[in-house]
Amino acid sequence: MKLTSAIERTGYGFGGDIGGLPRTTYYTPDGRVIKAIPSIREYVKKDKEGKVIGGGTRDANLDKGWLLSLPNRNVRKLFCQTCDRWHDTQAEVKACGQELKKFIDQMTRKAKKENTDKTSSLEQQVAELKAMVSRLMEGKNGGILQPKANELKKVSRQQRARKGKEAV
Repeated sequence: MKLTSAIERTGYGFGGDIGGLPRTTYYTPDGRVIKAIPSIREYVKKDKEGKVIGGGTRDANLDKGWLLSLPNRNVRKLFCQTCDRWHDTQAEVKACGQELKKFIDQMTRKAKKENTDKTSSLEQQVAELKAMVSRLMEGKNGGILQPKANELKKVSRQQRARKGKEAV
């Protein structure tokens, strides 16, 4: 990155904008350089009654924490991979990671509990259905699903033909 900026300063390199929308150079609190299109938004300030006090335009990229000038080496912040933001100290970065880990553990425990509750209720319903079916089968002596003699009745061609005519 230092080499690129040195080449641009001497005039032999191109500064990035070659046609298209103009880009602005932003800096992150940890010192990285970002060239992006400004995200200009209009805003309105209102008081407690809802009356408009003022308004204007702003660059929404600055809301992301980006800066328009390079931060001083003494003021630079540490980038946190966990929350994708910047913290003042390494201890804050570590605490942020631990907080996220606790939250993930809590949510996985909650999801497992919900799944076991659903599974147990489904198992209970299946057991009730099995009991109902077995009671029905006992009362009919197996007559619901199959004949008592366990044989199929032979149907002649004439009977099949009569049934076909009745259906039509």
